[in-house]
Amino acid sequence: MRADSPLFASSVRRRGGRRSALWTLALGAAALLVVAALVGLAFAGSPAEVAAGTHVAGVDIGGLTEDAAAAKLEREFAKVADEPVRFVAGDSSFSFAASQLGIQPDWPGAVAAATRSGDGFGPFRGFRRLHTRFFGADVQPSLAVSNAGLEFALDRIASRVDREPRSAALVRRGLRFQVGPEQSGSKLAREPAAELVVRSLGSIERSGAAVMLGVDTANPPVTARMLAGPARRARVAVSAPVFLRSETRSWRLSRARIASLLELPHDGARRLAIAGPRADAYFSALAERVGMPPLDAGFEVSGDSVRVTPARSGIELDAPRTARALLRAATSPGSRVAQVSVARALPDRSTADARAMGIERSLGSYKTYNSGTWDRTTNLRLGVTLLDGTLVAPGGTFSLNDAIGERTVERGFRSAPVILGTEYAEEIGGGTSQVATTVFNAAWEAGVRITERNPHSLYISRYQLGRDATVYWPSL
Repeated sequence: MRADSPLFASSVRRRGGRRSALWTLALGAAALLVVAALVGLAFAGSPAEVAAGTHVAGVDIGGLTEDAAAAKLEREFAKVADEPVRFVAGDSSFSFAASQLGIQPDWPGAVAAATRSGDGFGPFRGFRRLHTRFFGADVQPSLAVSNAGLEFALDRIASRVDREPRSAALVRRGLRFQVGPEQSGSKLAREPAAELVVRSLGSIERSGAAVMLGVDTANPPVTARMLAGPARRARVAVSAPVFLRSETRSWRLSRARIASLLELPHDGARRLAIAGPRADAYFSALAERVGMPPLDAGFEVSGDSVRVTPARSGIELDAPRTARALLRAATSPGSRVAQVSVARALPDRSTADARAMGIERSLGSYKTYNSGTWDRTTNLRLGVTLLDGTLVAPGGTFSLNDAIGERTVERGFRSAPVILGTEYAEEIGGGTSQVATTVFNAAWEAGVRITERNPHSLYISRYQLGRDATVYWPSL
């Protein structure tokens, strides 16, 4: 006896239907793959040829071999290599050709890159080329350029375009002050310009239109508005006289004098000051009136003993502080009185320094007498005066030429007899060798080591034999 279950029969029918649907899908997918492969193979073309629709620098090279494509591009570029392209920067126009600047595109490299974009295995190459056929592909070549040629072109453009900005300036005319306006400058945007010049000349396409190069605006650091304050202060400064006072004296500075001492803002500065050559000359003269030079500690010889003469501090003008005080008074609407500032000036050699040297007695001395013409004795006195007070520190070296310096008319020396070789002649500073002989003999008597000494070429009877010394600026 057999009984069929309706539920079991229904389940069997459903499983059979699902298997049928899966088979249908699998067959459809396989058919699509076959069709796709056939389509890919149909458009795959030859790998030796560039895909249709491929362009390099705007030139169609589809269907050509790589060598043929590169040759075509070379021919097309050769047609425009000598054709100038016009570039405009600011108000100036310039023309350059690719051949002038040594610009050469890498056509073989560009073709190889274009070929790779449409390459691949079988059907895959076909789909890539199908995409290129409908949507196109344009490859730009890399560009070689002569650096010297490009720099020449950019320098030529910049020479016409670049202009330094000019700051506003405060100008004085007599006792009147006027602010001159600023002026903006311009500067070629060099890096973008270089890129644009190379790209434009490296292209095969020539539209005939000018290529615009970027120019940057250079703003001046100081504007007329910034100088409005200094201009007002300058006008106040020359509005009335100013008095400059020390503890014992007073000086009146006229409006014209104040104007001459003012240094107006210039070269990007914005501050009013009392400075410059005329101010330096004024404060130099003032320093002589209010200052007192310091006195170094010295040595006084009395017989064989030596005593220290004490040092003394001096007074010197503090010119920077005085200048600032004078400017404050001149630009003040109220009191127009400035105080002279001074500072203590210390001696180079203090009393303690001199005593620490331990100089207590005279080691040696020597004496010669004036002789010869008035001009010669003048040279002797001047040489001795210049030597007076010279200190040779322990371990130091003394040079008479260095101590006296060059013998010139401007320094007070006269023309007097000198020995040149074996003859007498006249020269400025004649007679200085007597000073040298006197110093040499004093050093000899003191037992000081002589490192260099030169005798006269002629015998001089007033000196002991072998105890003379001569000098000749600057070689002897």
